Amino acid sequence: MRSVLKSDFLWKFVGGFALGALALVTLHPMEPARAATASQVAAAR
Repeated sequence: MRSVLKSDFLWKFVGGFALGALALVTLHPMEPARAATASQVAAAR
């Protein structure tokens, strides 16, 4: 078990997972983008 915790592969995997999670949280939009419907376009005029 100790050799697994000291392995370079494990720490690179955990670091990549943490970076991916951070990027997902950072780049995720706060609310989903919605396409304007024809009625919304007409109401905006």
